Amino acid sequence: MKGCLKHFAVAVLLGAVTLMPVQADASAMHVPDDIYEWVQSSSRINYYFNKREIHYDTDESGKININVLKVPVLKTYDAIQIDDVLQKRRWREADVDGYGDLAGEADYLTINLKEKKVVVEHVDLIDSQMWTMERTSPKSVFEIDKMSEKNKEAIFYKAILAYEKKHGPEIAKQSKGELKHSDAKHLEKEREAAENAEKEHNKENNE
Repeated sequence: MKGCLKHFAVAVLLGAVTLMPVQADASAMHVPDDIYEWVQSSSRINYYFNKREIHYDTDESGKININVLKVPVLKTYDAIQIDDVLQKRRWREADVDGYGDLAGEADYLTINLKEKKVVVEHVDLIDSQMWTMERTSPKSVFEIDKMSEKNKEAIFYKAILAYEKKHGPEIAKQSKGELKHSDAKHLEKEREAAENAEKEHNKENNE
Protein backbone atom coordinates (compact mmCIF):
# COMPACT_ATOMS: atom_id res chain seq x y z
CA MET A 1 0.00 0.00 0.00
CA LYS A 2 3.06 2.21 0.27
CA GLY A 3 2.88 5.11 -2.19
CA CYS A 4 -0.91 5.00 -2.41
CA LEU A 5 -1.29 7.46 0.41
CA LYS A 6 0.94 10.40 -0.31
CA HIS A 7 3.36 12.21 1.99
CA PHE A 8 1.11 15.28 1.70
CA ALA A 9 -1.79 13.52 3.43
CA VAL A 10 0.26 12.81 6.54
CA ALA A 11 1.81 16.29 6.44
CA VAL A 12 -1.66 17.83 6.56
CA LEU A 13 -2.62 15.57 9.43
CA LEU A 14 0.50 16.09 11.54
CA GLY A 15 2.09 19.32 10.36
CA ALA A 16 5.63 19.75 9.09
CA VAL A 17 8.31 17.52 10.59
CA THR A 18 12.01 17.93 9.96
CA LEU A 19 13.52 14.56 9.18
CA MET A 20 17.13 13.48 8.92
CA PRO A 21 18.05 10.95 6.21
CA VAL A 22 19.64 8.41 8.57
CA GLN A 23 18.63 5.09 10.07
CA ALA A 24 14.91 5.07 10.84
CA ASP A 25 14.34 5.05 14.57
CA ALA A 26 13.34 7.57 17.23
CA SER A 27 16.74 9.28 17.08
CA ALA A 28 16.41 9.75 13.30
CA MET A 29 13.45 12.09 13.56
CA HIS A 30 13.65 15.66 14.81
CA VAL A 31 10.21 16.50 16.18
CA PRO A 32 9.70 20.29 16.47
CA ASP A 33 8.49 21.27 19.93
CA ASP A 34 6.60 24.27 18.53
CA ILE A 35 4.30 21.82 16.72
CA TYR A 36 4.35 18.75 18.92
CA GLU A 37 3.81 18.36 22.63
CA TRP A 38 5.96 15.58 24.02
CA VAL A 39 4.18 13.59 26.73
CA GLN A 40 6.33 10.58 27.57
CA SER A 41 8.80 8.01 26.36
CA SER A 42 8.52 4.32 27.05
CA SER A 43 11.39 1.92 26.49
CA ARG A 44 10.36 1.66 22.83
CA ILE A 45 8.09 4.56 21.86
CA ASN A 46 8.03 8.34 22.16
CA TYR A 47 4.54 9.85 22.48
CA TYR A 48 3.57 13.26 21.05
CA PHE A 49 0.39 15.05 20.03
CA ASN A 50 0.09 17.87 17.52
CA LYS A 51 -0.80 21.01 19.47
CA ARG A 52 -1.23 23.05 16.29
CA GLU A 53 -3.78 20.70 14.77
CA ILE A 54 -5.69 19.59 17.87
CA HIS A 55 -9.24 20.96 17.59
CA TYR A 56 -12.84 20.55 18.66
CA ASP A 57 -15.38 18.87 16.42
CA THR A 58 -18.08 20.82 14.58
CA ASP A 59 -21.75 19.82 14.59
CA GLU A 60 -24.13 19.82 11.62
CA SER A 61 -25.22 23.40 12.33
CA GLY A 62 -21.66 24.68 12.12
CA LYS A 63 -21.27 25.15 15.87
CA ILE A 64 -18.11 24.05 17.63
CA ASN A 65 -18.74 21.06 19.88
CA ILE A 66 -16.45 21.52 22.89
CA ASN A 67 -17.28 18.02 24.13
CA VAL A 68 -15.52 16.25 21.26
CA LEU A 69 -11.81 16.64 20.61
CA LYS A 70 -9.93 15.66 17.44
CA VAL A 71 -6.27 14.89 18.01
CA PRO A 72 -3.48 13.94 15.56
CA VAL A 73 -0.73 12.10 17.43
CA LEU A 74 2.76 10.94 16.57
CA LYS A 75 4.62 7.96 17.99
CA THR A 76 8.24 7.42 17.05
CA TYR A 77 9.76 3.96 17.37
CA ASP A 78 13.20 2.81 18.46
CA ALA A 79 15.04 -0.05 16.73
CA ILE A 80 13.60 -2.70 19.05
CA GLN A 81 10.02 -1.62 18.38
CA ILE A 82 10.67 -1.52 14.65
CA ASP A 83 12.04 -5.06 14.77
CA ASP A 84 9.02 -6.18 16.81
CA VAL A 85 6.63 -4.76 14.19
CA LEU A 86 8.57 -6.50 11.41
CA GLN A 87 8.52 -9.85 13.21
CA LYS A 88 4.77 -9.63 13.77
CA ARG A 89 4.21 -8.75 10.12
CA ARG A 90 6.28 -11.72 8.99
CA TRP A 91 4.35 -13.98 11.37
CA ARG A 92 1.09 -12.77 9.76
CA GLU A 93 2.70 -13.15 6.30
CA ALA A 94 2.07 -9.44 5.71
CA ASP A 95 4.16 -7.34 3.33
CA VAL A 96 7.49 -6.15 4.80
CA ASP A 97 8.88 -4.59 1.63
CA GLY A 98 10.40 -1.24 2.57
CA TYR A 99 9.66 -1.67 6.26
CA GLY A 100 13.35 -1.42 7.09
CA ASP A 101 12.68 2.32 6.94
CA LEU A 102 9.78 2.18 9.40
CA ALA A 103 10.05 5.10 11.85
CA GLY A 104 6.77 5.16 13.76
CA GLU A 105 3.09 5.82 13.41
CA ALA A 106 0.69 8.74 12.93
CA ASP A 107 -2.66 8.21 14.62
CA TYR A 108 -5.87 10.22 14.58
CA LEU A 109 -8.00 10.21 17.73
CA THR A 110 -11.52 11.31 18.56
CA ILE A 111 -12.03 11.95 22.28
CA ASN A 112 -15.41 12.35 23.92
CA LEU A 113 -14.47 14.65 26.80
CA LYS A 114 -17.62 14.06 28.85
CA GLU A 115 -17.39 10.28 28.67
CA LYS A 116 -13.58 10.23 28.63
CA LYS A 117 -13.76 7.81 25.75
CA VAL A 118 -11.12 7.61 23.01
CA VAL A 119 -11.68 6.25 19.51
CA VAL A 120 -8.60 5.50 17.40
CA GLU A 121 -9.88 6.47 13.95
CA HIS A 122 -6.77 5.84 11.84
CA VAL A 123 -3.28 4.44 12.32
CA ASP A 124 -0.68 5.22 9.65
CA LEU A 125 2.63 3.37 9.82
CA ILE A 126 5.17 5.90 8.52
CA ASP A 127 8.69 5.76 7.19
CA SER A 128 11.52 8.23 7.87
CA GLN A 129 10.25 10.52 5.10
CA MET A 130 6.71 10.60 6.55
CA TRP A 131 5.24 8.50 3.75
CA THR A 132 2.35 6.30 4.81
CA MET A 133 3.39 2.68 4.47
CA GLU A 134 0.06 1.29 5.60
CA ARG A 135 -3.18 2.78 6.91
CA THR A 136 -5.66 0.94 9.08
CA SER A 137 -8.89 2.19 10.62
CA PRO A 138 -9.21 0.14 13.79
CA LYS A 139 -11.97 2.24 15.42
CA SER A 140 -10.63 0.93 18.73
CA VAL A 141 -12.43 2.35 21.76
CA PHE A 142 -10.75 3.03 25.10
CA GLU A 143 -12.54 4.22 28.23
CA ILE A 144 -9.87 6.15 30.10
CA ASP A 145 -11.35 5.70 33.58
CA LYS A 146 -11.36 1.92 33.12
CA MET A 147 -7.71 1.72 32.09
CA SER A 148 -4.87 1.01 34.49
CA GLU A 149 -3.16 4.12 35.82
CA LYS A 150 0.17 2.62 34.74
CA ASN A 151 -1.01 1.97 31.18
CA LYS A 152 1.11 4.08 28.82
CA GLU A 153 -1.83 4.83 26.53
CA ALA A 154 -3.94 5.91 29.53
CA ILE A 155 -1.17 8.24 30.72
CA PHE A 156 -0.96 9.66 27.20
CA TYR A 157 -4.70 10.24 26.94
CA LYS A 158 -4.86 11.87 30.38
CA ALA A 159 -2.09 14.25 29.37
CA ILE A 160 -4.13 15.29 26.34
CA LEU A 161 -7.18 15.86 28.56
CA ALA A 162 -5.08 17.99 30.93
CA TYR A 163 -3.79 20.02 27.99
CA GLU A 164 -7.33 20.61 26.76
CA LYS A 165 -8.40 21.95 30.16
CA LYS A 166 -5.57 24.47 30.16
CA HIS A 167 -5.72 25.44 26.49
CA GLY A 168 -9.45 25.30 25.63
CA PRO A 169 -9.75 28.86 24.27
CA GLU A 170 -6.66 28.33 22.12
CA ILE A 171 -7.96 25.01 20.80
CA ALA A 172 -11.31 26.65 19.99
CA LYS A 173 -9.49 29.21 17.82
CA GLN A 174 -7.94 26.32 15.88
CA SER A 175 -11.35 24.73 15.35
CA LYS A 176 -13.67 25.31 12.42
CA GLY A 177 -17.12 26.65 13.14
CA GLU A 178 -18.79 29.13 15.46
CA LEU A 179 -18.15 29.05 19.20
CA LYS A 180 -21.17 29.78 21.37
CA HIS A 181 -20.71 32.54 23.94
CA SER A 182 -21.63 30.21 26.79
CA ASP A 183 -19.05 27.67 25.61
CA ALA A 184 -16.40 30.37 25.34
CA LYS A 185 -17.05 31.36 28.94
CA HIS A 186 -16.92 27.73 30.02
CA LEU A 187 -13.56 27.16 28.33
CA GLU A 188 -12.13 30.28 29.93
CA LYS A 189 -13.26 29.14 33.38
CA GLU A 190 -11.74 25.72 32.79
CA ARG A 191 -8.46 27.35 31.75
CA GLU A 192 -8.36 29.53 34.85
CA ALA A 193 -9.15 26.59 37.11
CA ALA A 194 -6.43 24.48 35.50
CA GLU A 195 -3.84 27.25 35.83
CA ASN A 196 -4.77 27.89 39.47
CA ALA A 197 -4.55 24.17 40.26
CA GLU A 198 -1.12 24.01 38.64
CA LYS A 199 0.10 27.02 40.64
CA GLU A 200 -1.16 25.47 43.86
CA HIS A 201 0.49 22.17 43.02
CA ASN A 202 3.81 23.88 42.30
CA LYS A 203 3.55 25.88 45.51
CA GLU A 204 3.01 22.74 47.59
CA ASN A 205 5.97 21.03 45.94
CA ASN A 206 8.24 23.99 46.67
CA GLU A 207 7.32 24.23 50.35
